Amino acid sequence: METPATRQAGPDRLSDRGRTARLVATALGLLLLFGGTIFGTDDDFPFGPFRMFATTNRWDEPISIARAEVLLDSGERVELTPANSGVRRAEVEGQLERFKAEPQRLAGLADAWRAHHPGGSSVRSVAVYLRHHELSRRGPTGHYYDEQVATWDA
Repeated sequence: METPATRQAGPDRLSDRGRTARLVATALGLLLLFGGTIFGTDDDFPFGPFRMFATTNRWDEPISIARAEVLLDSGERVELTPANSGVRRAEVEGQLERFKAEPQRLAGLADAWRAHHPGGSSVRSVAVYLRHHELSRRGPTGHYYDEQVATWDA
């Protein structure tokens, strides 16, 4: 004979209301994923696509790599790196369109250089370049050309 003390508890069942809430939340999540996949951009991640490595260039199309340089009063040109300014190439590439449209934003890169070199040579100008590496079907050709895309004079 089974008594309340010897009866084992079974799994709790969801109420109809709980089940409906979970189904609605699941359907909403799937709709956001589907809509983001079709209409979304990287800014909508995780409900939009993250295209960092999801696209490719044609095999003979150049690969472009951005870099920022400061020209110091001493005449020396220095490429900005994480070690000498705290600026990463990805940060320059991510702001490339803004630097083109508003070159005065490059003043922030000069500030980053100064913060890492107090008492050093003054910054005369900051420039951003794209280095276009040429490719062939067999890989890099070793040829490249530079394009200055933005400059700011201090």
